[in-house]
Parts: sequence; C-alpha cells; structure tokens
Amino acid sequence: MQQLVTLGETMVSFVPQSNESLQYGAALKMCIAGAESNTAVGIQKLGGTASYITRLGEDCFGQYILRMIRAEGVDTSNIKFDPEHPTGIMFKEPLPNQQTAVHYYRQDSSASYMTPNDIPEDLIKNAEIFHFTGITPVLSKSCRDTIYSAIEAARSGKTAISFDPNIRKKLWKNRDFTALMKELASMSDYVLLGLEEASVLYGTKEISRIFSSAFSSSSLRFLAVKNGSNGAWVCDSNQTLYIPPADCCCIEPTGAGDAFNAGFLSGILNSRPLEKCGTIAAVCGAKATETPGDIESLITERELNEILNHISPVYR
Repeated sequence: MQQLVTLGETMVSFVPQSNESLQYGAALKMCIAGAESNTAVGIQKLGGTASYITRLGEDCFGQYILRMIRAEGVDTSNIKFDPEHPTGIMFKEPLPNQQTAVHYYRQDSSASYMTPNDIPEDLIKNAEIFHFTGITPVLSKSCRDTIYSAIEAARSGKTAISFDPNIRKKLWKNRDFTALMKELASMSDYVLLGLEEASVLYGTKEISRIFSSAFSSSSLRFLAVKNGSNGAWVCDSNQTLYIPPADCCCIEPTGAGDAFNAGFLSGILNSRPLEKCGTIAAVCGAKATETPGDIESLITERELNEILNHISPVYR
C-alpha cells in the first residue's frame, strides 16, 4: 500500500545556469518540474512511499521525466504515455530580488488530456493520503473530471484528501477559478496554501479570519498557511501555531511550497504532533530553495534528523 498517491502534470524545466536573461542566450540545464511529483519525491526521500499518476508524451521528454521520478523511488506504474500529445515544457528566467519568471509551453500537453479512466481507484482507496493541487483541474475539463473522480475514490476508501490550491494566474488566463478552488478546499481534510492564496480564497490575510473561514468546512482537519521566509501557521480546529522559518541559503524559491507539503504530510503519516509537522515542513521548504531545480534539494530522512537534532555531519 502506498502511503501517498498524487496526480498532476510534470514538465521538463529548462533552467538557466547563470543570472542572464533568456533573451541573451543563457546556457540551460534540463530538470523536471511539477508540484505533485515534487511532493511525491519529497515523501519518498523522507522515508515514506508515494505513487504518481500522470500522462506523458511518447517523446524524449516523457522518457526523461519517467526516469527521473522512478529513480527517486516513486511508484510510476500508473504513468501512461500518450502518442498524440507532447510532454509539457517550461523555462525559468531569473529576475531581480530572487524572483523567477516562468514561461509555460503546456497547451494541449499530454497531461491536459487525462480522463477519469486514468484513475486507478483501488490504489487511491487503499492509500493513506490522496494529494492534489489546484493546477490540475484548471488545465482542462477532462482534468477537472479526473480530479473529481479521484476525490470520489478517496472518499469511498476513507483516504484522507490533501489540497494545495497552488494558484497560477498564468494558467487561469481570463477565467476566475476562485469558486472551484474554494469548493475543492471544502472537500479536503488537509489544506496547504500560501498566504497570498488564502487572501484569494478567503478575502483576507488575517490568520484568525482565514482560520474561521477554512474551518467552516466540516471535513477540514488541518490547515497550513505558508508565508515563505516569514514562516508559516499550522492549525487544527482548536489551535493556531506559528512556525518560524528555518535557516537556509536561498538560491531560488520555486518548489519550496511543494517541499513544505511533503514535510507536513510526512509528519502526519508518522503521527507527529501538529507543531512538529509544521517544523518538519519549514525545514523541508527552506532547504528546497538551495538549488535552482525543483527536486535537487529535497532532503532525506537522515538529513532531516540531523537538522532537527543539531547534528553536524563529518564530511572529511
């Protein structure tokens, strides 16, 4: 039985090897990027087990993504190859003040053609957690249907549902998916979101008001509100705890939220107290910023224990 099952889109990400603008021909490195696969890899590195569901193009990029995810120990047996639609790609571009622009080329990608037929219901029913983000349901109508089918399977198996809205306004284009994000949050046991996303869903950045709005849903068990280098809050129906930021040497922040999710969910899977889940999440999120890639700085269970116990490893 896999502890965590997730589905979404993974793209090939081209990352500049310097701080040059792409218009000047910066040298690029090929990596993988996908909120859900990042979280699956993070869970696996922290000693858990994870399975990932997606469609990839029957092309060199799809093969690269499959190998990268499989090499991290994630179960890839439910990844399907699509001979008609390509694997999505994206380019990162460094901006001043440690910001990053992302240029997507994912229109009509293989993952956007996922359907409920791609859902292995028994796998989801037998997992401890089904995790998804708000990226997938805005890719296409068939992806929305797929998410709802997966939620139905999770509920029928009493699998906990974890949701990160992960709002990407570039994907929303001229449409407003706020109502959809709020509905999906109301159907979830765990909601993990950024403070800016909370302001979109609940109309406020005041944590007490976010708490009140979020817990008006009868199904919500845990809420985590991420605020980058300013720390985070973790909540259950009785308490709100502030989690200070963990130390790191930030190179590029993209993917930190996914690593935070992996840390938080790993804590839940290991029956840790809420505050400990938040502390683990903060460490994982911070360390994920130390390389330009999405998964390259995801830490292992051993590394996490060294950090939490203030153990300095001997390197030479």
